[in-house]
Amino acid sequence: MKLIVARHGETLMNQQRKFYGSLNVVLDKVGQQQAQLLAEKVLPLKPTLLVQTNLRRTQQTLVPLRQSLPQVPVLTLPDLAEKGFGRWEGLDANQIQAQDPDHWQRWLAAPLTYTPPSVEPFHDFETRVDRGLKWLKQHAVATEVIFLVAHLGTLRVIDQLLLQDQTYFYDRQFQSACYTLYEWDARQVPLVVRNQ
Repeated sequence: MKLIVARHGETLMNQQRKFYGSLNVVLDKVGQQQAQLLAEKVLPLKPTLLVQTNLRRTQQTLVPLRQSLPQVPVLTLPDLAEKGFGRWEGLDANQIQAQDPDHWQRWLAAPLTYTPPSVEPFHDFETRVDRGLKWLKQHAVATEVIFLVAHLGTLRVIDQLLLQDQTYFYDRQFQSACYTLYEWDARQVPLVVRNQ
């Protein structure tokens, strides 16, 4: 089985460097261009299943590919949505620092273990993504070529779960308009290509 993953295209909040986790924002013009480029790259890989989250930015990123592959089924998996940042969503780092300096500094010091009020705990996020990934594997056939569009945090968790290596969470990079391919079977999960 092949699992192809990609980050959704750019949004205005990416440009503004704002936290937006569960906010249902849309792609900007650059993001729409990235979605088209991504579709052109993925089309030759012949995906047999398209997977998106319940957030519009992943769904919009899939539109060009769906137009080229109208016969390929599309699955929506909310468990693979981005980590929720609660009341920090819609704010940039300077705004969070001004409004919530104590929790912000504590989170910066330990972003994977400290949970500010209203923010989804990292462990809960990781567990949710793992549940979605396991469900996908259990329901896919061995010959499936799955193309998943998700979020940076989600893709980092997936990479961590599949490769079981020591790479630090925030060092796992997924560029917009690029895909990463895993050969996914019962024995092992080799990484074939990253950010193509």
